[in-house]
Amino acid sequence: MGAEVTVVFDGAGVTSVPAANPRGVRVLFSEPGVLADDVIRDLVAAEPHGRPVIVATSDREVVTAVRRSGAHAVASDMLLTRLGRT
Repeated sequence: MGAEVTVVFDGAGVTSVPAANPRGVRVLFSEPGVLADDVIRDLVAAEPHGRPVIVATSDREVVTAVRRSGAHAVASDMLLTRLGRT
């Protein structure tokens, strides 16, 4: 079974969003005035209890928040290494 991947970007100033995403990756942009960090926190909090969720971030506040919601947090560098982008 494959993993679901969601990437969240700060969306201030984004005027268009790609219609198709590569390899099933869901790309989200935060609304103007909303931080991507807040969108990530909300997405994690909305996941069913016990569902494995991994968040790649180097932001300590996001790490703390998503861990409180039951997610695992890994450093962004680890994600880049797994993608072969070191």
